[in-house]
Amino acid sequence: MFDRRDVDRAYRAPSIQSCSPPTTVKMQLTTLLPALLLSSLPGTQAWGFYGHKTVALLASRYLLPETSVFVQTYLYRGQSIMDAAVWADRYAHIPLGRYSKTWHYIDARDDPPRVCEVNYDRDCAVAGGGCIISALVNMTARIQDESLPWAQRAQALRFILHFVGDIHQPLHTEHKSLGGNRIKVLFHGHEANLHSIWDSKIIEAVRGRPTERGIINLTNELQDRIEGGEYATEAKENWKSCLNTTAAEECALVWASGANKWVCDYVLKDEDLEGKELGGEYAEGAVPIIEKSIAQAGYRLAGWLNMLVVGKDGLDGTESFGNGGWEVLEGAREGVEEVDREIEEMIEEGARRFEGLRVQG
Repeated sequence: MFDRRDVDRAYRAPSIQSCSPPTTVKMQLTTLLPALLLSSLPGTQAWGFYGHKTVALLASRYLLPETSVFVQTYLYRGQSIMDAAVWADRYAHIPLGRYSKTWHYIDARDDPPRVCEVNYDRDCAVAGGGCIISALVNMTARIQDESLPWAQRAQALRFILHFVGDIHQPLHTEHKSLGGNRIKVLFHGHEANLHSIWDSKIIEAVRGRPTERGIINLTNELQDRIEGGEYATEAKENWKSCLNTTAAEECALVWASGANKWVCDYVLKDEDLEGKELGGEYAEGAVPIIEKSIAQAGYRLAGWLNMLVVGKDGLDGTESFGNGGWEVLEGAREGVEEVDREIEEMIEEGARRFEGLRVQG
């Protein structure tokens, strides 16, 4: 029988560890996919579905052919790159994955709006489980470790797909008020917290619910801005400047610092946001920041994956290489590994319990 502690040992520490490969179990994908496509679980989902799925889909447009094949190899048949990008949030909310919660952010002990800065030694509490920078370093190494079984390298890919999105969300790089979670605000008359409106409420107010069509439309728009629109120059000159996977800590720190700068420049520029209505002018000013940050994350994710697989970022041209239009990159792996089957069963059970609590409430 598969021992869940093997996964715990493999993923808890920032250092690279190996463990015995789990038994491969064949089963119908209909058992896996409902869990992968669940709409929500308790707790905050960084960037929400809109952000994470758009980041992953945009990245797929810039994957070199060899990288696309690699990604497909480590996704299940019927599992899209968009589905894989939201897995880490669901995993963090089950007992088996609870240790990974701190991997979704880094708590910058700075002083916004006066001082915004991320200091790895000060802010990444490795002794307490690590942070998003140490997690990206770890998963970047693990996905390249050919001695690890398929299931562990596949999970490393899912973590990377997610964390590159998270690290571009400004409030995932800030300690103040628990990254804005304790700042209670109003959004179009409804109670919310600052973190939640940056994760999803602002973008959904403009774009609607995160349907596949809506996500593809946003991805197409961001791609156009990168390839010849307002992001073109900056993407070519700045966004691809740190994609060295052998210096993962350094590059992740650069990305986190860029996101953290927005905390002083806009997110917490007004120190007194408590109780304020932010659905008007504040949200209007946040939309360009959110969309640009999502575009940055998707572009950099593509370059990161290309570097991992091919050894070059593949972003020298202005045109995309992979899927475009309405196509979505999906996996090729048949069957489901036992570790993933157990995880998905826990996720489904957690969702059922959450729904039960909502009904009772």
